[in-house]
Amino acid sequence: MKFNPLLIIKLFLGLFICVGIGLTIFMIAHDSKVVGAYFVSGLFILFPGIILYGMTAGFRVSEKTMARQIAQQERVTSDAKGLSHQIPLLKTTQFIAWETIETIVYSNYHSDDRVQFIFYLTQPAFQIASEKPGWIAKALLPLIKKSKKVVIDENCINFPEIPKMLEKYFSPIHPVDMCESHKKGTLLSSKTIVMENTIQIEEYWKPNPNFESEKVIYDRYNRTIDELKQSKNS
Repeated sequence: MKFNPLLIIKLFLGLFICVGIGLTIFMIAHDSKVVGAYFVSGLFILFPGIILYGMTAGFRVSEKTMARQIAQQERVTSDAKGLSHQIPLLKTTQFIAWETIETIVYSNYHSDDRVQFIFYLTQPAFQIASEKPGWIAKALLPLIKKSKKVVIDENCINFPEIPKMLEKYFSPIHPVDMCESHKKGTLLSSKTIVMENTIQIEEYWKPNPNFESEKVIYDRYNRTIDELKQSKNS
């Protein structure tokens, strides 16, 4: 029988809550006047209770907070002239003209769980300021303006649409499977667990030995990833 780690954590949290409740009842029954003891018992109830509630029911995020998060999220769009990478944190939009793109690499390193498209350009991307930059932008923009490399992370809005944007203006574009994972090579076993009104599927995979962390999506000179690395290091 396999133990569910989440269930064990919930049991420990429940145990702390019971200890806190029991301690509080004991002090009330003996008419204790020690404020510190009540404070400690309250912590035994409050903090595990908050964590347990979050794990069970989840924490609700207000619409205002969600709207603020979306407003701060990066976005990528395209038109006949090029690719626009909006960076709200820096109050700027990086415009990448199609003719300045030399190489595009898709990066998926499982060590840091970051999926990216990396654009290597013949000249730095043009920066379009949306408003007066803050202190963070003032510190980082000089470095970005000089760089011929633009990195777009997977948390960027429209990130999965980037290959379709590129297909309209570049040929050939090497396909990329964004659902591919180093963890999923061969499916060893699968188990379906029915709990009340939810269905949970547990799958156990053998890692994919042929997984490529970096793939060339497009290169002006049809170079491989190894040839690109050699050219960058030379």
